[in-house]
Amino acid sequence: MNEPQDLSNEPKKKILEPTLNFLTSHIKIGEDDTSDKIPVSELVPTGHLLAHFPNFQIFADKGYEKAAIEPGDNCQWSDDEQAIVATVAGYPKIIKKTQKGVEGFVTKINIEPLFIIPPDKMTLTVAVHPPLKDGYSLQDQNIIELLTDHGIQYGIDEDALRNLKQFIEKGENEFKKFTIARGKSKGESTDAYLQFDIEIGPIAGTVFEDGTIDFRDRRIMVGVSNEQVIATKIPAVQGEPGIDIFGDENPAREGKDLVVKLLNDAKFSPETMQVTAYKDGVLSVVNNNVIKVLSHQKILTDINYETGSVESKNCLTIQGSIQPGFKVSAGGDIKIAGGIMSGIVNCEGNLVVQGGITGKKSSIVSVGDVDISFIEQGRIECGGLCVVRKQSYYSVIEAGSEVRCKDSSIVMGGCIIAQSDITLWSVGGDTATPATIAAGVVPERLTYYNELKQNVIQQQEDIIKWLQLYPGTSKSKKVKMMENKLAESKLLLLRANLIPGTGLHSRVAGPSDEMDTNNPDYNDDDGIDIQEITIDIKGEVHEGTNLRIGNKTLKLDKTISNRQFKLHANGKRIMAVSLRK
Repeated sequence: MNEPQDLSNEPKKKILEPTLNFLTSHIKIGEDDTSDKIPVSELVPTGHLLAHFPNFQIFADKGYEKAAIEPGDNCQWSDDEQAIVATVAGYPKIIKKTQKGVEGFVTKINIEPLFIIPPDKMTLTVAVHPPLKDGYSLQDQNIIELLTDHGIQYGIDEDALRNLKQFIEKGENEFKKFTIARGKSKGESTDAYLQFDIEIGPIAGTVFEDGTIDFRDRRIMVGVSNEQVIATKIPAVQGEPGIDIFGDENPAREGKDLVVKLLNDAKFSPETMQVTAYKDGVLSVVNNNVIKVLSHQKILTDINYETGSVESKNCLTIQGSIQPGFKVSAGGDIKIAGGIMSGIVNCEGNLVVQGGITGKKSSIVSVGDVDISFIEQGRIECGGLCVVRKQSYYSVIEAGSEVRCKDSSIVMGGCIIAQSDITLWSVGGDTATPATIAAGVVPERLTYYNELKQNVIQQQEDIIKWLQLYPGTSKSKKVKMMENKLAESKLLLLRANLIPGTGLHSRVAGPSDEMDTNNPDYNDDDGIDIQEITIDIKGEVHEGTNLRIGNKTLKLDKTISNRQFKLHANGKRIMAVSLRK
């Protein structure tokens, strides 16, 4: 039986530490006698050799190995990968850390930049460190020449520059930063819009400048007379370009034009930019750019066996309710004083339901906005805004813009999908099936995505079942073909893009999760700014609720309240912040 070897007498490895080509010292900062001394480094220029192993072969012949070194922020390996050099001018900092698989410590070198310039290049901040007696510092430099060498030529604040120079000359033992240049921000462009010459509001669900939401009863069936001016088109205005600190122009976005669509008894004059009625009627404004002047039809009873289903080319007011199995369609706005019970409504304008919508067979399709009291187990599809005043109970709501639920309302189960923002009160319950809340999402694409996901699961199960039925066929042609189809489905799933205005398959299939601008489907010219999309929940949102913003998801692991959900600045995850009341 072999005895275990005693390794205690084995010689230890000889480690050669790198030569550091910059001066560091520990100095006391401030006047407080109790303050500890902290490490301070001299200023080094761009390209400066920070750490290397000169004449290493001599030491290698004696059995030495190089100590582990690593370039950190604003540093890189030299061309021969034997040394670390600075990629910016600044102050070196040494960090000793442990690393898996490496004996001893790893020496990591970072550079704190002398010039701090954000990605938008709109400000320049100079970092000043205490000067060392025998080291280089800003006292040895001409700050104006440094700015010129770095291409800084716009927005220099002479007063701030003067304060910086005075601070440098004093040689204070203090760390300080001076913002000495600011670019000119680009002007705000405005999109074209319709300025209405008659009172068409309020529009329920409108968000005011202070963040509150207008939930007054929507005004509908606004009467107009022949030759009355309805609205004037206000053209888009291009904002002034910005200028960064390098003097480069940053053009403002182009203001979007508005194509005014007129139907029925309305006309538009390109000379006056005015929309005018040419017959008496009622006004229907759909999604802010479609204007209709129509006749007004009134039904004073329920929609039932006496009236039959109703199909109208006009605006329609129903004083009663829609009974089960009946259908109503109209070419303009519809106002229903009662409710909808397992009925079908197709509206080519805006829809107001003052009662409730109940029944699994209830289906609402509206080209414009929808304003309802409550919905139970039904379905709403609208091209504009959807307002829910009391409750959405195990229902599906799909909106082309926002979804707004009034204070003290509740969403229980079901699915709320909006191509823009969502504002809710309470979501879920202790025993309820979790709801899905998706903002910044095209509803049809979410359906497509879920179908792809189910397809991947089914294909995986089919492969497992086949191998269980026919053991030993894992390398057969049949299995290879099934695996190839599975790989194709997974690729489509990874590249599926749900954000409005962008391509259906515009994401790279990979961990970077970046946009693939070479993909022919990719087009973000009209895409929404997904970073601006929010889900606001003013009451409680229960554990298990599924949240989605664009292509990112979050399943809540606990019940919380009064939160705004939005994408993190890196765009890779959804975060929750307190919602200001």
